[in-house]
Amino acid sequence: MLDFLTSWLTQHAALAAALGILSLVLLTMTLLATPWLLARLPKDYFARPPKHITYSPARVLFSTLKTVAGIAVICIGLVMMLTPGPGLVFLVLGLALCEFPGKQQLLIKLVSQQQVFSALNWIREKADKPPFLRPGSRLGDQA
Repeated sequence: MLDFLTSWLTQHAALAAALGILSLVLLTMTLLATPWLLARLPKDYFARPPKHITYSPARVLFSTLKTVAGIAVICIGLVMMLTPGPGLVFLVLGLALCEFPGKQQLLIKLVSQQQVFSALNWIREKADKPPFLRPGSRLGDQA
């Protein structure tokens, strides 16, 4: 197996280098975009009930593009679960971008984990934004 891998890498050195560079570029873009996206979410994002949305053709296109971006962030989060990095934070961010039935319940389950909730609020603190409200709390309650 190792011989096959080394053989393939020597035969496709340019492709492997291009994929490595692309991977680093995408990782860098994601690491820069994550704090920006988390700072843009309202502080009650995980505490409020989901909204009912009416879909126009433009909204469907925007929703599709957001979901594709969310799936990409989820994939990066899954890779970070195996390698060093904030994998659960990226999973939460990717799920927040996607639109699918049961999304809010899944997000609340992930965000209810103390480690994830603390990491999200640490990122928001670095962006000078108020911390997220805990799932199930209201705007008047303490975070």
